[in-house]
Amino acid sequence: MGRSFQSMLSDPIVSQIVFCEDEEVVDRCDFVVVVGGDGTILRIAEAAAKKEKPILGINVGTMGFMSELEIHELWEIEKVRDGSFSIDSRMMLDVSIVDANGKTVYNTIALNDAVISKGNISRVVRLSVLIDGREALAFSGDGVIVCTPTGSTAYSLSAGGPILEPSSSCIAVTPICPHAFNAKSVVLKSGRMILVTSPEQENPVFLSIDGFKTFPLEQGCSVRIRQSPYELGLIKLKTLGFYEIVRKKLTNERVEL
Repeated sequence: MGRSFQSMLSDPIVSQIVFCEDEEVVDRCDFVVVVGGDGTILRIAEAAAKKEKPILGINVGTMGFMSELEIHELWEIEKVRDGSFSIDSRMMLDVSIVDANGKTVYNTIALNDAVISKGNISRVVRLSVLIDGREALAFSGDGVIVCTPTGSTAYSLSAGGPILEPSSSCIAVTPICPHAFNAKSVVLKSGRMILVTSPEQENPVFLSIDGFKTFPLEQGCSVRIRQSPYELGLIKLKTLGFYEIVRKKLTNERVEL
């Protein structure tokens, strides 16, 4: 099995590794190196954004849209020390669960998306989407995705939503399998206030934030979504354009960026 666990712990480098919570990690660093895929970046995004610490992603996952480097490009990290990098600021969403009395019972921020969806796989949910207080969409279906430009290449894209440039200041609202001809994806300017409501119904409704924080919505609760004052910084070391990345990541080409 190779080196034993005991011998690994005695290694001078390994012995300097400290395990701690996300917030403590972010507090103690100048920037965050994330080794994994997009999901790993999503899990640390809130803590990093609130502390204004940029992220350098190293992709060992599947897509790696937000990762700057592939695993064979680790040597390029030296550019950070030399100052040969830029910061790509990514818009985030402020997401709240609001009860029937208008009280905020939960609040968080999202880098990719907020998804309001059904809990029972064999039944649809009825949803209404209000934009700045006016109903824009009302339909039955599997749910609705509200995403940032960063999140437009994730779940929203799979549901038929548009691809938005990461630098754009807008929000996409994409119905999931709507049972209505007029329920189409719409793109809004970032200053809009979005409220997703669900009438009383038997099928449970859930809110999912960035694919890993999930909450059941109680009867009478709504989801309020708007642009967050926080932004996430992604460290850029290469000059590869966004559409080159999209073309490579969304085809069967071997991704060697």
